[in-house]
Amino acid sequence: MRAMWKGTISFGLVNIPVSLFKATEEHKTSFRSLHDQCQQPIQYKKWCPVCNREVQHQEIIRGYEFAPGNFITFSDNEMDKLPLPTLRTIEILHFTDKDNIDPIYYENAYYLGPSEYGARPYKLLHAAMNQTGKVAIAKIAFRTSEHLSVIRLHQNCLVMNMIYYPAEVRPVRGVPGLEGAAQISEAEFQMAIQLIEQISGDFRSDYHSDYEAALQQLIQAKMHNVEIEQPAIPHVVDLMEALTRSLRTVREPVAMVPDGSPAPFPAPRPRRRR
Repeated sequence: MRAMWKGTISFGLVNIPVSLFKATEEHKTSFRSLHDQCQQPIQYKKWCPVCNREVQHQEIIRGYEFAPGNFITFSDNEMDKLPLPTLRTIEILHFTDKDNIDPIYYENAYYLGPSEYGARPYKLLHAAMNQTGKVAIAKIAFRTSEHLSVIRLHQNCLVMNMIYYPAEVRPVRGVPGLEGAAQISEAEFQMAIQLIEQISGDFRSDYHSDYEAALQQLIQAKMHNVEIEQPAIPHVVDLMEALTRSLRTVREPVAMVPDGSPAPFPAPRPRRRR
């Protein structure tokens, strides 16, 4: 892995040299934007309307518009001189129980690995957090802003999740339809509980994107000029009927190839039990 950031974790008066690594990666099919007439890729150019020409990346600088049409500019070196303690330090504010943080706050995850001379204090912090069951609330200046973050344990590694500031999470009262007068019966409630219990299980490591599998099937169908059948959408209006049918449904495993990935096109259609 390639380090994205290097600095220290400030833990009381202890400083732990660490490196930051991206912990996740996307496995998504990407599309190019094409001109519909010639079907060639579209180019996006950075254009200066005053100089009337394309601008290269190395010519672009930051500018703050303090009044209409008036700017002050900042170089990368000037940005590195921000009077901000968290510019090179992950400042731990305090520790807390992980259950105190609602998952709605979580953003991206990053691995924190010990840098040179950081192995012993890194291991100490990991062991102490493991023993106490705590996570750390911290601040870090990263990618042009200061982020609130959570440092937690993942196996033998410290992981930092960027989290939203409380003011950035919109209030629930803005969601329409929550204050309606909908009523549920005791029978519906008990069947819903039964359904949840029946399809409960542990978090696993073999989840995959059905969207990506369907997209690859469509791509293969287009390449081979083959029509694919759209899956039927069930129309069940009665809630009790939906619960009853759900409890009766027996799920069949998805067709897989030996390496554990979804079967390539054309995949056999699953049979329905009657």
